[in-house]
Amino acid sequence: MDSESYKKVVKNAIQSEIDAKNFYLNVSKRIKDSFLQNQFKDFAAEEARHERLLTALLDKGQIKTSTFHASQDFKISETIAMPEVSDDMDLKDAIAIAMKNEEIAMQNYQSLAEDCDDAELKEVFTGLAAMEQGHKLKLEESFVDIVYPEVW
Repeated sequence: MDSESYKKVVKNAIQSEIDAKNFYLNVSKRIKDSFLQNQFKDFAAEEARHERLLTALLDKGQIKTSTFHASQDFKISETIAMPEVSDDMDLKDAIAIAMKNEEIAMQNYQSLAEDCDDAELKEVFTGLAAMEQGHKLKLEESFVDIVYPEVW
Protein backbone atom coordinates (compact mmCIF):
# COMPACT_ATOMS: atom_id res chain seq x y z
CA MET A 1 0.00 0.00 0.00
CA ASP A 2 1.48 3.36 -0.97
CA SER A 3 1.85 6.19 1.53
CA GLU A 4 -1.15 8.21 0.34
CA SER A 5 -3.45 5.16 0.28
CA TYR A 6 -2.28 4.26 3.78
CA LYS A 7 -3.02 7.78 5.04
CA LYS A 8 -6.47 7.72 3.45
CA VAL A 9 -7.31 4.35 5.05
CA VAL A 10 -6.19 5.56 8.50
CA LYS A 11 -8.08 8.86 8.10
CA ASN A 12 -11.24 6.92 7.21
CA ALA A 13 -10.72 4.69 10.26
CA ILE A 14 -10.32 7.78 12.46
CA GLN A 15 -13.57 9.23 11.11
CA SER A 16 -15.33 5.91 11.73
CA GLU A 17 -14.14 5.97 15.34
CA ILE A 18 -15.39 9.56 15.76
CA ASP A 19 -18.76 8.61 14.26
CA ALA A 20 -19.01 5.58 16.55
CA LYS A 21 -18.10 7.67 19.61
CA ASN A 22 -20.77 10.26 18.76
CA PHE A 23 -23.36 7.55 18.11
CA TYR A 24 -22.71 5.93 21.50
CA LEU A 25 -22.85 9.26 23.32
CA ASN A 26 -26.13 10.20 21.63
CA VAL A 27 -27.73 6.83 22.37
CA SER A 28 -26.49 6.88 25.98
CA LYS A 29 -28.47 10.09 26.52
CA ARG A 30 -31.70 8.42 25.30
CA ILE A 31 -31.45 5.13 27.19
CA LYS A 32 -33.28 4.88 30.47
CA ASP A 33 -31.61 1.65 31.61
CA SER A 34 -28.58 2.75 33.68
CA PHE A 35 -26.53 -0.39 32.92
CA LEU A 36 -26.90 0.08 29.16
CA GLN A 37 -26.41 3.83 29.50
CA ASN A 38 -23.06 3.23 31.19
CA GLN A 39 -22.15 0.54 28.67
CA PHE A 40 -22.74 2.95 25.78
CA LYS A 41 -20.69 5.65 27.55
CA ASP A 42 -17.89 3.11 28.03
CA PHE A 43 -18.05 2.24 24.33
CA ALA A 44 -17.80 5.96 23.48
CA ALA A 45 -14.69 6.26 25.64
CA GLU A 46 -13.17 3.19 23.98
CA GLU A 47 -13.85 4.60 20.51
CA ALA A 48 -12.16 7.85 21.60
CA ARG A 49 -9.09 5.79 22.62
CA HIS A 50 -9.11 4.13 19.19
CA GLU A 51 -9.30 7.57 17.59
CA ARG A 52 -6.28 8.76 19.61
CA LEU A 53 -4.29 5.63 18.75
CA LEU A 54 -4.97 5.99 15.03
CA THR A 55 -4.30 9.74 15.10
CA ALA A 56 -0.91 9.15 16.75
CA LEU A 57 -0.20 6.51 14.15
CA LEU A 58 -1.03 8.89 11.35
CA ASP A 59 0.51 12.09 12.77
CA LYS A 60 3.62 10.81 14.47
CA GLY A 61 4.13 7.34 13.13
CA GLN A 62 3.85 6.09 16.70
CA ILE A 63 2.10 2.89 17.56
CA LYS A 64 1.35 2.34 21.22
CA THR A 65 -0.78 -0.69 21.87
CA SER A 66 -1.61 -2.77 24.86
CA THR A 67 -2.10 -6.48 24.60
CA PHE A 68 -5.13 -7.28 22.48
CA HIS A 69 -7.26 -10.35 22.98
CA ALA A 70 -9.88 -11.72 20.63
CA SER A 71 -13.10 -12.44 22.39
CA GLN A 72 -15.97 -14.79 21.89
CA ASP A 73 -18.31 -13.99 19.02
CA PHE A 74 -21.95 -15.09 19.12
CA LYS A 75 -22.45 -13.98 15.48
CA ILE A 76 -25.86 -12.54 16.37
CA SER A 77 -25.29 -9.25 14.57
CA GLU A 78 -24.64 -11.14 11.35
CA THR A 79 -28.26 -12.36 11.47
CA ILE A 80 -29.79 -8.90 12.07
CA ALA A 81 -30.62 -6.39 9.34
CA MET A 82 -29.41 -2.83 9.92
CA PRO A 83 -32.39 -0.86 11.33
CA GLU A 84 -33.08 2.71 10.24
CA VAL A 85 -31.81 5.43 12.54
CA SER A 86 -34.69 7.55 13.77
CA ASP A 87 -35.59 9.80 16.68
CA ASP A 88 -38.20 7.33 17.90
CA MET A 89 -36.19 4.11 17.54
CA ASP A 90 -36.52 1.68 20.39
CA LEU A 91 -33.69 0.25 22.50
CA LYS A 92 -33.64 -2.99 20.49
CA ASP A 93 -33.00 -1.05 17.28
CA ALA A 94 -30.34 1.16 18.91
CA ILE A 95 -28.47 -1.92 20.09
CA ALA A 96 -28.92 -3.59 16.68
CA ILE A 97 -27.40 -0.54 14.97
CA ALA A 98 -24.50 -0.53 17.41
CA MET A 99 -23.94 -4.29 16.87
CA LYS A 100 -23.90 -3.85 13.10
CA ASN A 101 -21.51 -0.89 13.36
CA GLU A 102 -19.14 -2.93 15.54
CA GLU A 103 -19.38 -5.86 13.12
CA ILE A 104 -18.48 -3.57 10.21
CA ALA A 105 -15.60 -1.98 12.14
CA MET A 106 -14.30 -5.42 13.13
CA GLN A 107 -14.40 -6.60 9.53
CA ASN A 108 -12.72 -3.43 8.28
CA TYR A 109 -9.85 -3.78 10.76
CA GLN A 110 -9.51 -7.49 9.96
CA SER A 111 -9.23 -6.61 6.25
CA LEU A 112 -6.64 -3.94 6.98
CA ALA A 113 -4.62 -6.43 9.03
CA GLU A 114 -4.80 -9.02 6.26
CA ASP A 115 -3.66 -6.49 3.64
CA CYS A 116 -0.83 -5.06 5.75
CA ASP A 117 2.81 -6.02 5.24
CA ASP A 118 4.14 -4.09 8.25
CA ALA A 119 4.14 -6.43 11.28
CA GLU A 120 3.68 -3.68 13.87
CA LEU A 121 0.84 -2.05 11.97
CA LYS A 122 -0.75 -5.45 11.36
CA GLU A 123 -0.73 -5.94 15.15
CA VAL A 124 -2.48 -2.59 15.63
CA PHE A 125 -5.24 -3.46 13.15
CA THR A 126 -5.61 -6.98 14.57
CA GLY A 127 -5.89 -5.49 18.05
CA LEU A 128 -8.48 -2.95 16.98
CA ALA A 129 -10.48 -5.74 15.34
CA ALA A 130 -10.34 -7.69 18.60
CA MET A 131 -11.57 -4.68 20.59
CA GLU A 132 -14.44 -4.10 18.18
CA GLN A 133 -15.28 -7.79 18.47
CA GLY A 134 -15.39 -7.37 22.25
CA HIS A 135 -17.81 -4.45 21.89
CA LYS A 136 -19.92 -6.54 19.53
CA LEU A 137 -20.07 -9.37 22.05
CA LYS A 138 -21.26 -7.06 24.84
CA LEU A 139 -23.91 -5.62 22.55
CA GLU A 140 -25.02 -9.08 21.45
CA GLU A 141 -25.42 -10.06 25.11
CA SER A 142 -27.53 -6.94 25.76
CA PHE A 143 -29.54 -7.58 22.60
CA VAL A 144 -30.37 -11.13 23.73
CA ASP A 145 -31.36 -9.86 27.19
CA ILE A 146 -33.77 -7.33 25.67
CA VAL A 147 -35.18 -9.25 22.69
CA TYR A 148 -35.36 -12.66 24.35
CA PRO A 149 -35.97 -11.98 28.06
CA GLU A 150 -37.75 -15.33 28.44
CA VAL A 151 -34.39 -17.08 27.99
CA TRP A 152 -33.29 -15.75 31.36
